[in-house]
Amino acid sequence: MPARLLVLDVIAVLAGAIVGLFVIDILGWVLFALSVTGLVASIGRWIIILVTVGLFAFYYRVLPTTGAAIASFFTGVIVPLVAEKLVFGSSLPTTSLLFLYVVFSVVALFTYRFVRAGGSRAMA
Repeated sequence: MPARLLVLDVIAVLAGAIVGLFVIDILGWVLFALSVTGLVASIGRWIIILVTVGLFAFYYRVLPTTGAAIASFFTGVIVPLVAEKLVFGSSLPTTSLLFLYVVFSVVALFTYRFVRAGGSRAMA
């Protein structure tokens, strides 16, 4: 894999994780009165989110585009949801967390694909 593609994947993963996390933190603050500073400052949440979006890059390397998108969407919902309930012990109901992480998955996946597609066009 060329170094340029590796750097592009890293940038796409970071962009998807940052944008997705900030969107669900703001949404959680508006809808569920969660503390934004407590959510953004959690190192554990950042690690889970980065690993989750990092899996998007893996899926897009080994699966066809449609399969990678479907796998990425479900990974973006299930991995953070399970971590939030089991590891962080969230007091929010599971349906509220499910809503937040569906939004996260869509936003992070769109951001990842937008950054990744923009770089692919520039290389052509």
